[in-house]
Amino acid sequence: MSFSNRVRAAVAAVLASLIAVIIAACGSSSMHASGQQQIRHVFIITLENENYATTFGANTKAPYLAQTLPKQGALVQQYYGTGHVSLDNYISMISGQAPTVDTDNDCTTYSDFKLTGTTADGQAIGTGCVYPASIKTLPDQLKAAGFTWKGYEGDMGNDPAREAATCGHPTLDTTDLTNTQEAPSAAVPLGDQYATRHDPFVYFHSIIDSPDCAQNVVNLNNLTNDLKSIDTTANFNLITPNTCDDGHDAPCVNGQPGGLTSADQFLQ
Repeated sequence: MSFSNRVRAAVAAVLASLIAVIIAACGSSSMHASGQQQIRHVFIITLENENYATTFGANTKAPYLAQTLPKQGALVQQYYGTGHVSLDNYISMISGQAPTVDTDNDCTTYSDFKLTGTTADGQAIGTGCVYPASIKTLPDQLKAAGFTWKGYEGDMGNDPAREAATCGHPTLDTTDLTNTQEAPSAAVPLGDQYATRHDPFVYFHSIIDSPDCAQNVVNLNNLTNDLKSIDTTANFNLITPNTCDDGHDAPCVNGQPGGLTSADQFLQ
């Protein structure tokens, strides 16, 4: 996926407008908006792969995303990806780390990041994929401030031979098999269209080495049950559909159309 021309549709529509909300939700309890309650629950849904004109233009294949949702909120038109594939953007979203040679190639081998230093503003210097525990993330900041977080990943764990159903990621120093999507079969009845590169949480040792990962990075199917109670609804929620529902693949290995058509159906 090229991010020079393909601005992630959902990020353009949602993420930038939520940055201030996230900061407010994580900040002082003294924050008050006139006539409004404090915001304590933020949801970000990441979609993939089409440019702004295709997504929001007159001939869009995603009318719910392009027409219905902006009427209910705000459409941020000048928001761009930080890199030119998938992973580097997801990593930036939860850590502020800029693309590296490895993340800019989607880390097809899931290897440790070999840290050689940091810049004055906290950018990690080195090579590899899974950042050391000293490199902190938004989840680390949320936990320190007393807020909760969760990552919901479509299809994660559908094929337990590839990845676990919680905190699913390849073994260190092995090839990431989730770059190839699996169609439904006798062995994997639902198919498996989970992509590790779309799950930024598993690229930080501060997360994967903690029990929080297994508790908080879960299959998307858990969302419905968690939403039944405020007590089980996290303050910050990052939702990553599978590579069909997020619009990345078109067509999809399960026979669905994919692209903006499937992404729009997922959002509805």
